[in-house]
Amino acid sequence: MVGAPRDRGLSVRKTVNSFPALATKRLRLRPFAERDLQGLHACFGDEGAMRYWNSPACKSEAETGRWLRYLAKTTSPYDYLAWAVADKRSDLCIGMVNYHHREARNARLEIGYILAPGQQGRGLMTEAVAALVTYCLEDLAVHRIEALIHPDNVASIRLVERLDFRCEGGPLRDRWRRGEGYMSVMMYALIAGDPPSPHHSS
Repeated sequence: MVGAPRDRGLSVRKTVNSFPALATKRLRLRPFAERDLQGLHACFGDEGAMRYWNSPACKSEAETGRWLRYLAKTTSPYDYLAWAVADKRSDLCIGMVNYHHREARNARLEIGYILAPGQQGRGLMTEAVAALVTYCLEDLAVHRIEALIHPDNVASIRLVERLDFRCEGGPLRDRWRRGEGYMSVMMYALIAGDPPSPHHSS
């Protein structure tokens, strides 16, 4: 099993109404609720935070609200599931992590994540993604986890590399459609059982 998430002791799993809630030292990863609109809009409504996403920033809280209702759906965990990343003390939403494009037959899925700009630079997203990766490997028995990242998104690349993802190639030209244009991305992947990457440091 890959060492980074487990060895750092970041995640403690618990179940809330059958939803796989996760906890780390500073965060709760829980289902989305209506009260999370403002926190989610701080992510999805921010041009800087969304500049490397495959969809433009939301222009209003109403638009973010449509995202919120979609993210709150837990009826298709075989394909997709999202968590609100919440501060452990206040329970306020400060970001989101998810898996999507899950292929159970191939034991493969992709992950996504975003954090409000005001919360960045503190290692919180690494903590949240590490908990998500541990859940995918141990509870979903996933063999391969992928992350598609814009080549200019240095912070995101550093994050996945800290968790022992490896760059497998790219840019994959025009992989994402964004508005009227297209974006190219790099392919990063983590394989269950891989030894830590040479660059990895605890």
